[in-house]
Amino acid sequence: MENNVTLEPVTEPETESEGVPAAISSEDAVFIAMEMGKRILTCGGEVHRAEETIRRICTAYGAHTVDVDAILSMIILTADFGNGDLTSFRRVSDVGGNNLGRLAKLNALSRRICATKPIKEEFLALLDEAEKSSSISVIMKLLGAALISFGFAWYFGGSLLDGALSALIAIPMWLVLKLLSRSNMNAIVAKFIVCFMGGVGALLIGRTGIVCNVNMIIIGDIMNVVPGVVLTNSLRDLFGGDIMSGLFRLCTALLDAVAIACGYAVAILIFGGAV
Repeated sequence: MENNVTLEPVTEPETESEGVPAAISSEDAVFIAMEMGKRILTCGGEVHRAEETIRRICTAYGAHTVDVDAILSMIILTADFGNGDLTSFRRVSDVGGNNLGRLAKLNALSRRICATKPIKEEFLALLDEAEKSSSISVIMKLLGAALISFGFAWYFGGSLLDGALSALIAIPMWLVLKLLSRSNMNAIVAKFIVCFMGGVGALLIGRTGIVCNVNMIIIGDIMNVVPGVVLTNSLRDLFGGDIMSGLFRLCTALLDAVAIACGYAVAILIFGGAV
């Protein structure tokens, strides 16, 4: 007696294609990668670090090929997830700052993303957590600005009083610079205004009869706005082969230096050229 058995074709269970979670689309994967690259650039990371992060995240989400080109003001990404090329552009702004603590948090987050491949909503929550945990309070920033001015004014030959007066001027300078940056004013113009204000403050103190060294007060306040880190980063990019980004940072540093010099020079000229 024969048993008639009908054999049905074996079908593979539906799985995540190429390791991409079923709940996330290729567009979301590109968004995650581009957002991570943008955040790395805005907190002072190297261009090649941002490119490598984007490449690794896209690959983790199942991209077959990834082509990414980044400069300080733009990121261009083309990725193939098996359903055709997907191209994305991202405008980058506010690249003058440096936050190494936040950069370390973003590096750790990028490794976590590659390992766990979170969906877009989970990624945004993790990114917000990393941003908040690495933020510095306004009070700490004001204290840092005051200590920098005090320390350099005293280091370059000023008295403790010179350092204290320099620190006193540094606080409103930092507040005004922060306010102007939030108003989307041109960074060069904002730097000129702040330095002019600092120069006027130091010269006015000198005219009050207080026994102090106005030169040392100005030197201490200048050190809060001098673009030393930006200049160093420009050389780092140039030596690393990122010519366009290096030149961009170098030009920014030079223009900042000109704005600083002009701000204090105008203040000195208004007071008769005497410091």
